[in-house]
Amino acid sequence: MVVDNLHIGIAGAGIAGLVSGLELQRAGHTVSIFEARSRTGGRIQSISLDGMVAECGPEFIHGKLTETISLLKKYNISYDSINGKTYSAKGGKLRATYDIVEGWDQLLGKMKSLQNDLPFHVFLEEYFSGDQFSELKKSASRFAEGFDLADTETASTEALILEWEHEESERYRIPAGYGTLTQALENEFINGGGRIFLNHPIETVNWNSDKIILAVKGDRKFNMDKLVVSLPLSVLNHSTAESESIVFLPSIIEKQAAFNQIGFGTVIKIILTWERAFWKKLIPDAQFIFSDHFIPTWWTQYPLDLPMLTGWIGGPKAMQFAHETDTFFRDKAVESLASIFSLTNEEIETGLKECRIFNWKNEPWSRGAYSYSKVGFRSAKAVCRESLQYRIYFSGEAYYEGPFPGTVEAAIVNALYTAKRILSDLKA
Repeated sequence: MVVDNLHIGIAGAGIAGLVSGLELQRAGHTVSIFEARSRTGGRIQSISLDGMVAECGPEFIHGKLTETISLLKKYNISYDSINGKTYSAKGGKLRATYDIVEGWDQLLGKMKSLQNDLPFHVFLEEYFSGDQFSELKKSASRFAEGFDLADTETASTEALILEWEHEESERYRIPAGYGTLTQALENEFINGGGRIFLNHPIETVNWNSDKIILAVKGDRKFNMDKLVVSLPLSVLNHSTAESESIVFLPSIIEKQAAFNQIGFGTVIKIILTWERAFWKKLIPDAQFIFSDHFIPTWWTQYPLDLPMLTGWIGGPKAMQFAHETDTFFRDKAVESLASIFSLTNEEIETGLKECRIFNWKNEPWSRGAYSYSKVGFRSAKAVCRESLQYRIYFSGEAYYEGPFPGTVEAAIVNALYTAKRILSDLKA
């Protein structure tokens, strides 16, 4: 069945889809959003875990990010500065980390002065080949892989320095969860007359006639004048499961090539809660903990006094182990924490109440976490940002080109850009 003309449709009810939908709605247009999941928010998902707020996806605001903070203020959602210390676990000891890695400023300077972009691995081998740089190269690669989720074999050095030189020391967290923001956006959209079709995974987009026709699972069809595709890159570049990929009729060969020129990484988050925060006596002011163990990155809920630790595996390592079971990651979490705190596995297990694993590579309709830029990213993203005959537009963090890639901020900024383009085209 084909329903009446919906005017503007949006594929995906993540934050980019909600923001662009609201912008178009506020300008007086009728907008409908289609979402494969049974909820909005996309990769933003806040849950209650043992009475505490746990973030399955995005968790931090990395600096005074204009659009993110503006939305939080608009909806009166509080956000708190986090200023705990960073600790490193080496040789069975935990030490507060104050100094940057030796040679880091030299690395950033060379990255910034690079005339022709290179894959980051090639850059490191070409300009920092000596044994004296081994620790520096190791730290830089880990940062690119763990924080940016990048494969250093293909990641753009130019894109990494664009981000790293704008890194801010301030970080914030939303005590009530990022989900309060997407819920506020959803509420405003619905109260303004917008419709959100949940459990409506799109199978085909036929743009071969005057109307764009969306076919969703279950043989239901919708037609519209314009469509915003606000879906994860992984669902569009045909690297995901066939049941979750979308077919465009006619095919979008140039766009597909551009999608493949943008990297898309993944994350495994491990969230554990205890009856009490056993680490408080040893490191009461800890925010982050880094180590060489299987799960290398951990953080607390500081300054909140909550018995929760979050582990993080990002990038190629997360991709490599994505097929493993939740039990595997639970065991690795216990082993990693036991080594970090010089305790036995049994001592870590004492009082352990909850363990949740969020393996985003295996999450339907996401198949990963967020994008990174490969060499040639500027031209690829420019192609992605161009509409198809002023009818179909692609929106989301993957097409953002600025100093805060892979963030909620990037998704919001690009969503606003997309809405502005559509409104301009509607006036033309």
